[in-house]
Amino acid sequence: MFKFVKASAILLAGLLFTGAAVAQTKVAVVNIQAAIMSTEKASSKINALKTSSEYSQLQNSAESIRSEVQKMAEDAQKNGVTWSEEKKAEHQRKMNFKRSDFETAVKKLRAMEGQAVQDLQKDQLPKAKAVLEELIKERKLDLVLDATAAVYAGTNANLTEELVKRLNAAK
Repeated sequence: MFKFVKASAILLAGLLFTGAAVAQTKVAVVNIQAAIMSTEKASSKINALKTSSEYSQLQNSAESIRSEVQKMAEDAQKNGVTWSEEKKAEHQRKMNFKRSDFETAVKKLRAMEGQAVQDLQKDQLPKAKAVLEELIKERKLDLVLDATAAVYAGTNANLTEELVKRLNAAK
């Protein structure tokens, strides 16, 4: 019985010390990529891309092709019953070509957007890390986790918004 009480006391003391150690550990989370993409600089770069002539032309082309495919589909639905098998096959082939053109245009648009995001992340990451290090020192944090990996983080534990504010101020 004495051994059980002694073992229980040791176990309880260990739990208390562990709890005390955890209570003293300051933990926060941050999403660096989201912070970078939420800055004014990111917004202006993305807006500049979307208003560039190359992007606008490609977007207009994709929209035009999409409209053509839709009209072709409506035409096939409306008049397809009277068409010969050859005409149906030819129409379907043309629609497939147009769909392929549309998909290609959309892929180009997404590639342009992806490249802009990648360039922005590459350019801003060193600044974001430096600002984050300042935040860590100021708040005397022991551990900072990626916010996307956290199950829960209170508003005081999330550094992302503060990181955005400081990056905007730093310009």
